[in-house]
Amino acid sequence: MLAIKIRDCAESESIDRKWIIFDGPVDAVWIENMNTVLDDNKKLCLNSGQIIKLKPTMTIMFQVDDLSQASPATVSRCGMVLLESQQLGHSVFVTSYCAELKRYLDEKLCDKLCKIFHHVLDLSVAFTTYHGKFPCPGTGAYLANHMIRIMECFMNAYKPKHTDGEEIKIPGDVDERLTNALVYACIWGIGGGLDEFTRGNYDLFLQELINGEDVREKYDLDLGPDGKENYPAMKIPTKLGEYKSLFDLHFD
Repeated sequence: MLAIKIRDCAESESIDRKWIIFDGPVDAVWIENMNTVLDDNKKLCLNSGQIIKLKPTMTIMFQVDDLSQASPATVSRCGMVLLESQQLGHSVFVTSYCAELKRYLDEKLCDKLCKIFHHVLDLSVAFTTYHGKFPCPGTGAYLANHMIRIMECFMNAYKPKHTDGEEIKIPGDVDERLTNALVYACIWGIGGGLDEFTRGNYDLFLQELINGEDVREKYDLDLGPDGKENYPAMKIPTKLGEYKSLFDLHFD
């Protein structure tokens, strides 16, 4: 079946790109028979003696759970890079996202937002690891992605509209707006995933963090040598005493 699909794609005169996707585990036996396809030759050699040359519009992709049966030669030919979530961490997601914001926001503003983003997320991940419980397992990368998705809902207002060419005017208080949007993203991006028994603990922790208290020392949170920078209290445009928890607030 694979040979038929590759031959059909190779014989097609269409200029559209063709994708051949392997969705399943890598078998140590048959993957070796793909060597001539995956290297610079890009030729599939069949037992019948037929040789099928891949066109530039053809791409072979492997979507696998692991590389336990793949040899280093296969990995290098496919250009695979395996990064476990524990090794990758969550900081890279924030750094990458803030770098994208620099395309339409002031660089100094993005750098400041990035520092606060790391600060809030690092402390929240450390706190929920020891004092929180997620009904579905929530790693640091999982929580970072949730926060970024919520932030994007607010960032759309500052992105250039390519359809009408209208220039977006950045308000003077964009610094304060994005800080509050970040706090809101933290409330629901992280706190929203906690169960009902530990969500209240995170609510109190986040209030203390927003008010500028030293939560690292109070909750004995170890962020390593890079996590010792102090940040001023963040401004929330309301009196927290009027609400039972941060989950009662909404940033408009």
